[in-house]
Amino acid sequence: MPDTQPVTTETENRWPTPEAAYALAPSITSEITWVAYTARDFGHLTNPREYWLRKAAVFDRIALTERQRTFTVAGSADSDADATAAETARRLLAIDHAAGLGPGGYANGPYPPDHPDSTHHPRGYVRQEYALWANNQ
Repeated sequence: MPDTQPVTTETENRWPTPEAAYALAPSITSEITWVAYTARDFGHLTNPREYWLRKAAVFDRIALTERQRTFTVAGSADSDADATAAETARRLLAIDHAAGLGPGGYANGPYPPDHPDSTHHPRGYVRQEYALWANNQ
């Protein structure tokens, strides 16, 4: 495993924190608009991975926001948004795994899609990949 992990911006010593991963992200409203608009032309996309990455990232951000609001209001952190974010993250993992992406490929983070940490923490994988993608835009 390469020594490319940030030390001070990770959760559980594995993944970028949401704040670090989404520091360069546009607003949730802007991203949802992009995802919805892009979904209309999904069959004609030249880069479907970008669609799934951005969709998984915005669903993760929504779930994080919902979790904070739900926990604050009701004392519970469970939400449908968490399940949707996890499912979308697993979809990105499956796409990256099927494409054989990993070190040296497009998915070039410290944890490739088939790494056990990625499969156990798919939303962490999304944060890793989104941070790398956003920094290269």
